[in-house]
Amino acid sequence: MTTTVNNAALMRNGNNADDEFINIMQYLSILKSRWLMILGFTFISVLLAILLVFAIKPTYQATAVLLIEAEQRKAVSIDDVIGIDTSKQEYYLTQFELLKSRSIAQRVIDEFQLYDNPEFNGANDGKGFNAAGLKSLLRSVPLIQSFMPEEELPDLEQQQEIARQKVMKTFQRNLHINPVKKTQLVNISFDSRDPKLAAKIANAVGETYINSNRESRIIANQEATNWLADRIGVLQAAVIESQSRLSDFLQREQLVDVSGIDSLASSELGNLSRRLADAQDRRTASESIYYLLQDNKNTAISELSSVTAISNHPQLRDVRLAQIEAERLVSELSKRYGPKHDKMIRAQAQLASVKERSEVLLRVLASGVEKELRSARAQENAIRTEMENKKAEFQDIALKRATYDALKREVDSNQNLYDLFVTRQKETTATSDFQAAVARFADRAVTPLFPAKPKKGIIIVLAAAFGLAVAIVLALLSQSLNNTIESASGIEDKLRLTPLGVIPLVKRSRFNKDNLPLEQFFDEKQLNFSEAVRSIRTSVMLNMMSQQRKLLSVTSSVPNEGKTTTALNLAIAMAGMEKTLLIDGDLRKPSMGERFNLNRAHPGLSNLLVMDAELDDCVVHHERSGLDLLPAGMQTANPQELLAGSKFKALIEELSEHYDKIIIDTPPIAAVSDALIIGQITKSSIVVVNAGRTKVNQIEHTLQQMINHKVVVDGVILNRVNAKNETRYGYYREYGVSA
Repeated sequence: MTTTVNNAALMRNGNNADDEFINIMQYLSILKSRWLMILGFTFISVLLAILLVFAIKPTYQATAVLLIEAEQRKAVSIDDVIGIDTSKQEYYLTQFELLKSRSIAQRVIDEFQLYDNPEFNGANDGKGFNAAGLKSLLRSVPLIQSFMPEEELPDLEQQQEIARQKVMKTFQRNLHINPVKKTQLVNISFDSRDPKLAAKIANAVGETYINSNRESRIIANQEATNWLADRIGVLQAAVIESQSRLSDFLQREQLVDVSGIDSLASSELGNLSRRLADAQDRRTASESIYYLLQDNKNTAISELSSVTAISNHPQLRDVRLAQIEAERLVSELSKRYGPKHDKMIRAQAQLASVKERSEVLLRVLASGVEKELRSARAQENAIRTEMENKKAEFQDIALKRATYDALKREVDSNQNLYDLFVTRQKETTATSDFQAAVARFADRAVTPLFPAKPKKGIIIVLAAAFGLAVAIVLALLSQSLNNTIESASGIEDKLRLTPLGVIPLVKRSRFNKDNLPLEQFFDEKQLNFSEAVRSIRTSVMLNMMSQQRKLLSVTSSVPNEGKTTTALNLAIAMAGMEKTLLIDGDLRKPSMGERFNLNRAHPGLSNLLVMDAELDDCVVHHERSGLDLLPAGMQTANPQELLAGSKFKALIEELSEHYDKIIIDTPPIAAVSDALIIGQITKSSIVVVNAGRTKVNQIEHTLQQMINHKVVVDGVILNRVNAKNETRYGYYREYGVSA
């Protein structure tokens, strides 16, 4: 079946990326083809790692375990003075950082005199080059001297400072502080080439930290004690001064005791308030009666008793009750006795006496109301005046009390603060000679028996893994950067075409230079080559049969891709089944006649078209294969005009009547357009690609040219394929480079 190529199948763009998938087998094939490079790179990496690990000096690591105390075991708490809160997580983080501090490191460095230790000061110990020695060596080379001018040497003080900083940096780099999660433990580890020194320094760091903390607390206690003593003197003077001001105030105001003044004044004011209220009630009652009498001054005395305000007077109310009782008695006696009965006479006399007393009382009340009113008003005014005086007196007392309270509070505040500082001074003095350790050793460091670094096995394994990974990446990268096609699967991946087949590599040395290249098709030792050609012949014949075509052109993108060899062997394979003619259509650089050992003057295609030569004189028959050959003939100045002329088309039509299949070998399309002219006549063409050499963009250009000229591409044949690169279309033995 003919393969039709279009622009979408040719051009690799973003849409094609969506259809791509990872072909694992293809990647494995790439790695297999480059296994020697991968293995060599990995071996070199391992070898370098081995040389490196055995060149590195072993380093030992000693570890001490320190327990950070959560609470200070002190006789008397002075946390307020020191300012440390051990209940917070930040406290432990602070202690961990203190273990890494330069002050502790400096004490340990001084204790062990590490400035003179070559491991720390960077001096050359005779076992290798240091930086200064390497620079001196480079400066000794004449060619490098101009690029490395002499550096100005620092003075002695600067050199000492540089040396101290170098030792400090080395010490801190070798010191490792690692807290144990969810515990109060911290691991103090130190790396050194000397195992004994590593253990000593690890223990020394913990001890220095404990001693430094204890010393800082003692110093803090001493400073706190001195500060408290100074403050106590100031506070004592403040207490004396405030007490003196209070005493002066009491003497100036002639006060003995102010306790109870507030309650007494409040009681007196309350009593006066109640008395004033009673006086106001009395005055109001007197005024009401007085004004009532003024309104009824012409009324008879006996009629005043009917006035409610007067009749409610207590004395008059009692007389009225006695009168009512007397009248009731008279009424009862009148029912039993006559008017002249003694009891009746006494009752009448009693009733008359009560009425007389009532009238007398009414006259007295009427005459005494005015006096009562004046008395009530005088009493009310007197009580109000007394109350105002008491208020003024109480305000004066309240002011004095406020002044007294302020002075008293100042005395109490100064006294309490003085007492607090005295107590704190005694606590600080009592604890100045006792300071519990902020930490203690859970485990002291011991001399390590085996080096901690380098971890030779791990380094070698990692180097091997790294080398292998880098080698694989390089192999895949080189393949991805490869812009050629090396296998049949590459045609599908990069060109989106189905290949007609592949032709394996064959060694040129198997044939003598005088033998015809076509003999390799019949060589029994090269069955893989002939089978590959037969497989391509089958695919091509099926395509031509389905479309009832006899004509087929063979071309390539660039020269030396093996198109002529491919066309020759394909024609030989077809000649074994049908009558086949092979035409050398490359009129510019013909080579088919040489392969058949023909003389260059032998007539051919150009002779037929230009000189009207006889066809039988031009066609050569090969007996072993049964193939007929029409060579290119003589050289012409205008091959393109000959191929585009009507004579060439007529010749092809005439030959089609005598042959079942006609194969035309054409020039490369990148060089000239002869192949496109011939392709328009044959209506189809096969493109030969040299595996591993022809660029993909060259092939795409060739296919695009054929599409533009409406030449149908029957397929692509991949030539000179290395067997190790081919995984889908059979494996072939390597025979070298084909002819």
